[in-house]
Amino acid sequence: MDTIHELEAKRAALLKQLRRIGPLVEGSLAVSNRKCGNPKCRCADGERHRYLMLCRKEQGRSKALTVPLDLHGQVTKWNAEHKRVKALLKEISALSEQIIRGYVTAKRATRRQERFQRLDGAEVSADR
Repeated sequence: MDTIHELEAKRAALLKQLRRIGPLVEGSLAVSNRKCGNPKCRCADGERHRYLMLCRKEQGRSKALTVPLDLHGQVTKWNAEHKRVKALLKEISALSEQIIRGYVTAKRATRRQERFQRLDGAEVSADR
């Protein structure tokens, strides 16, 4: 098991990574197909248009945003950055919880040690 100082060092390294956050966007990316409605278009014969959607929940309701073709690559990177940051935050939080648990355990051990030392001192003075 790691010491509190080792856990703090790991957390500091992760916090350093957060300083390098780039553009990000929350949501899930979905590729779909649709007809454009133009009767002369190829999609009228069955070959549908592919498009990318960014889907997310807002106040419990699903929201979808169509991503323009020229932004597909950027939005995909932004979404990956959001997922990376979310994973970093989860890891930082887990380390912080371990630090709290380690602190509580160390504090209890110190109190126990102090209690035993007082008891040992009381027995020694009682023997005199």
